[in-house]
Amino acid sequence: MKPLQIMDITVRDAQQCLWATRMTTRDMVPIARTMDEAGFHVIDLTGGAAIDASVMFLNEDPFERIRLMAKLIRKTPLNFNTRGQSIFRWMQYSDDVAEFTLELLKRCGIGSIMVFDALNDFRNARATVRYARQLDMYIIGAVTYTISPVHTDEHFVQKTKDLVELGVHAIELKDPGGLLTPERVRELVPKLHAVKGRCQLQLHSHCTFGHGMDTYKAALELGERGVDLYHTASKALAHGYSLPPHQFVLDEAARLGREVAVDAGAIAEIDHYFNLLARKLGRPPGRQPPVQSVDVDHQVPGGMMSNLMQQLKDQGQGHRLADVLDEVGRVRRDLGWPIVVSPMAQYLGTQAVLNVLTGKRYQIVPAEIKQYVLGYYGELAAPVDPAVREAIAGDEVGITVPPGELIPPMMDTYRKQFSGYADEEELALRIFYSKKTVDEHYRQRLLVQPGALATDAGSFLAKAMLADSAIELVEVRKRSFHFMMNRNPVGAAQS
Repeated sequence: MKPLQIMDITVRDAQQCLWATRMTTRDMVPIARTMDEAGFHVIDLTGGAAIDASVMFLNEDPFERIRLMAKLIRKTPLNFNTRGQSIFRWMQYSDDVAEFTLELLKRCGIGSIMVFDALNDFRNARATVRYARQLDMYIIGAVTYTISPVHTDEHFVQKTKDLVELGVHAIELKDPGGLLTPERVRELVPKLHAVKGRCQLQLHSHCTFGHGMDTYKAALELGERGVDLYHTASKALAHGYSLPPHQFVLDEAARLGREVAVDAGAIAEIDHYFNLLARKLGRPPGRQPPVQSVDVDHQVPGGMMSNLMQQLKDQGQGHRLADVLDEVGRVRRDLGWPIVVSPMAQYLGTQAVLNVLTGKRYQIVPAEIKQYVLGYYGELAAPVDPAVREAIAGDEVGITVPPGELIPPMMDTYRKQFSGYADEEELALRIFYSKKTVDEHYRQRLLVQPGALATDAGSFLAKAMLADSAIELVEVRKRSFHFMMNRNPVGAAQS
C-alpha cells in the first residue's frame, strides 16, 4: 500500500476552532521552514475566516501572510479554502470575480484550493474548478457530511461522483461538526472509495463530540478501502472543537504496519513550537472531550460555536446559548435540512438568535435566508416547510438554475467603482469588504507598522532574547545551521 499522507491544518482550521482565528503571521513564520521539511502533502494556510481576522482584528495584510509563508515553504503546496460561488465571503459573486481572486492568490503563492459548497450543490463550483485547473492548482473537492433524513449514503456517493466529473484531484469527506462516528466511517468510506476514480480520498473530521480519534482509527483500519490522506493538527491545537493530532495518525499507522510520508522528528519539533507558543500566548491546549451522542439537531461546528457564544455574551445574553442551539435545530428542520457549514451555518445561527431574542419566530428574517429559500444559494436538499416559506418569501417564485448563471460579470464594474485602488490586493479587499472596514484596516496598519518579520528561528529567538533580560543564552542547532547568542560579550558568537 502507498504511504499515508497528512495535510496540516494547524495554522488555518485548528486555530480557527480553538483560538478564534487570532494566530498572527508572526506566530507562524518561525516554524514555517520546519513545516516545509515535514513532508506534509499540503499545508492548509488560509480561507475566509483567516482573511476576515487579518482584516478586521489583527491589522495584518492577508496577502502578505501568503507571500511570506510561500517564501519559506517552497516544497509543500499552500492551500486556500474557497466557498464555491461565495469565494471566501458569504454573498454570491460572479464567475469573473472567482477567476480574479484565484489568479491573485496564485501570484501570492497559493498552489492548492479546497472548494466546497454549503449545500453540496457543485454547480456552484464549476467555474472555480475550471479556473483552478487553468492555473495548474491542486484541487480538493469537499463533500460536506451532515446528519438528516435526506443526507443519505446515496447523497454523498452522488456528490462524490459530481466532483470526480468536475475534474478535481482529491475528494475530501468534510465533517466540520464532528458528526462522523467509527460506525459511519466503516459504512460510508468504502462506498466513496469505490467511486472516487483516480482521486485521492481525504478525511477531515473534528473532535467536537469526542469521536475524532476513534473515527480516524476506524478509517485507518479499512486499509486499501479506506482513506489516503488525513487532516490533522499540531498537538497544542488538536482535540476539542479541532481535529486529531498528527502524532495520533503516526502511532496508529505504526500499530497497523502502515507507513506515513512525514518526518516524525519534524512533527515533534512542530509540536514543541506550538506548545511553547500556546503557553506564551496563554492559550489552553485543546482537550479531548468525552464521547457524546451526535444525535443533536443544531450540529453547530467548532469554528462557529465560539463566535456564537461571544455574540450572545456581547449582547448580555450568554445564558441563552442552549435556547439558541435548540432553535438552530428547529430552523434547520424548517428550512429543508441545510448543512451547518459556512456560510449557511452563520445564517442559521443569526436566524436562531433573532427568533430567540425577539420571542417571535421569523418576525425578522435576514435577506440571506430569504435568498436561500428562493434558491439563490443553490439546490435545496429538501423542501422548506410551507408555512415557514410563506412567512419568509410569501408567494415569490424561486429559481432552479445555478445561481451563478444569473450573476453578470462584475469585474469591469468593480474596477470603475473602486478606481484609485493602489493594487489588485486592495481592489480585492474593496470587492469583498465594506468601505468602512477596508478604510479602517488600512488606517490601523499605518498606526501599527510592526516592521519586518523574523523569517528564521535565529532571528525570532534573538528578538525574544532582546525583549526579555532574563534570557542569557540562545542557541539553535539544526542540521548545518548553528546560531548562538550570549549576553556575555566574551562568549558572544554567531555563525
